[in-house]
Amino acid sequence: MTQNAIIYARFSSIEQSKGYSLERQFKNGREYVERNGWQLEAELKDEGKSAFHGGNRAEGTALHTFELEARNGQHRGKVLCVENIDRLSRQGAKAAAQLVWALNENGVDVATWHDGYIYKADGSGDLMELFSVIIKAQMAYEESLKKSKRSRDNWIKKYTEIENGKGTFGGKPAWIDIADGQHILDEERAKVINEMFDWYISGLGYMAIVQKLNDRQEPVWHTKNYKNPKGGWQFSYVHRIINGRTVLGEFQKNGSETISTDFYPAAVTVEKYNRAQAVMLNKPRLAGRDSKRKNNLLSGMVFCGVCGKVAGYENKGNSKHKYITKSGEVRLYGVTTGNHESLICDAYRRKHGCQNKQRLYYKNVEKAVLDSVLSLTIDEEGADPQVDELREAIAVIERDIWVKTAQMNNLVEALADGGAKAIANL
Repeated sequence: MTQNAIIYARFSSIEQSKGYSLERQFKNGREYVERNGWQLEAELKDEGKSAFHGGNRAEGTALHTFELEARNGQHRGKVLCVENIDRLSRQGAKAAAQLVWALNENGVDVATWHDGYIYKADGSGDLMELFSVIIKAQMAYEESLKKSKRSRDNWIKKYTEIENGKGTFGGKPAWIDIADGQHILDEERAKVINEMFDWYISGLGYMAIVQKLNDRQEPVWHTKNYKNPKGGWQFSYVHRIINGRTVLGEFQKNGSETISTDFYPAAVTVEKYNRAQAVMLNKPRLAGRDSKRKNNLLSGMVFCGVCGKVAGYENKGNSKHKYITKSGEVRLYGVTTGNHESLICDAYRRKHGCQNKQRLYYKNVEKAVLDSVLSLTIDEEGADPQVDELREAIAVIERDIWVKTAQMNNLVEALADGGAKAIANL
């Protein structure tokens, strides 16, 4: 029977994406699958994920999902095809060997088309196969370590130049241009920024500012390499502009440490910026409201039936009623507004092309979804008497796998710590 193949491709930076890294990997992978007479089942990719820091195996990535599915037996008998071992892991010999070993233990072959090697799940390989994984992984790790050090040294050099007021920076804000090696303020965009600050100071909130910009069809600035350039102005972008210190001309390292106060031309005055910050600090906050805003189990799962855009979650919180006694004392009473949590089309809320103003009470939708999910759970009462026996058998198998994995880890650690470098230098 023809074996099913799954191609996995990964690149770690935007620079690699400009070199069509994914297209090249998929093209070579398809040719390799065809040469071996396998049936291509799927193509997986992780874009901008570093294997050196394990980012490509973090929760939510394609490789992480594949690993979970493999452990659940969904890919038994298949072959995972990658360009080379370092596409899976560059975290050193132990991590790479454990990953390949785990996939093999769950019935998945691992094939690298760079050297035409196949790490078989049926145990037909020998000890040299394990050596091969360790050597390749250790060499990839050391190469990444050198690149990381060079990158760190380059950043130190860039930050030093910025502190000394020299040069420009590639990741400039959208309202800054570069001409003759100098940062130049885009006057039209600076005008819009000042409008945002004036609106905010006058009492408008972030969403109201977003609505005004979209209502007058103000062109968005972040169109280059932006995931949705036609999506209009967004709450998060307006919030970042009004709260960020880049509008003052500052350059912040890692988004928090200011290393230059005049690296860019200022878009707003310090006085206007401080007034906006004072307005923000003086805005009333209801107790517990921030935590309630995050209580959305259906995030990204509900969509508008008219435009297809995602539904936004709103939590108006409980209102406060002010009462002044005869003595002049001011008292505040909390008033429960009932169904204050709701879902509404985000495009309508931002005034960006959708007229669907229907609101759905969040708790009602959440209850309907949870009731549907709970109805699908298995009632274990009256289960087959053989279930306990099968569970016991599974437990024995899992224990054997754990013992073998521990033995393998001991061997890998010994080789990685002492022998991998010596073997790689032969």
